[in-house]
Amino acid sequence: MDQRFKQRLIGAVVLVALAVIFLPMLLSGPAERTRVDIELDIPQEPPAPETPALPDAAMLDEPDPGESLESQPAPVEPQALPEAAAPTESALTDGFFVQVGAFGSEANAQRLAERLQADDHAVVIRNEMVDEQTRHIVQVGPKASRSDAEQLAQQLANEHELSGFIVEPATAD
Repeated sequence: MDQRFKQRLIGAVVLVALAVIFLPMLLSGPAERTRVDIELDIPQEPPAPETPALPDAAMLDEPDPGESLESQPAPVEPQALPEAAAPTESALTDGFFVQVGAFGSEANAQRLAERLQADDHAVVIRNEMVDEQTRHIVQVGPKASRSDAEQLAQQLANEHELSGFIVEPATAD
């Protein structure tokens, strides 16, 4: 067959194929859009809690106009909490602890420790070198048994949203 005839035959086949594909799309018009309705069961909004009443003038501890401040009672100074005694070395290794954080900043470790001490938890901050950097490790405890430490870890997770893990006592080799 002649080369020109082959090229014309291939061109005609391509044009027929394009016509078969695109001609029905052009003649059918725009596609129909179907709408799907999904029924949603949304519960009613819960009633808003009642707002507390504002204090009236009798409840406020405000001096009368023109009254001197000397006749007012002196403000009460907040008392500082007593400092906890530093744990002994044996207290740091005896018993099970719940480790709740390891910080690069001592201020962050102290802030967490104070928050836990406010809820009457015994807190120990240990400093360890990791990759030539000091890590301030916050642990709560000690507890006599692993089950007590697991209960403490669950309590800390519920009350403070802290995911801790149990640290077992160091054994002498």
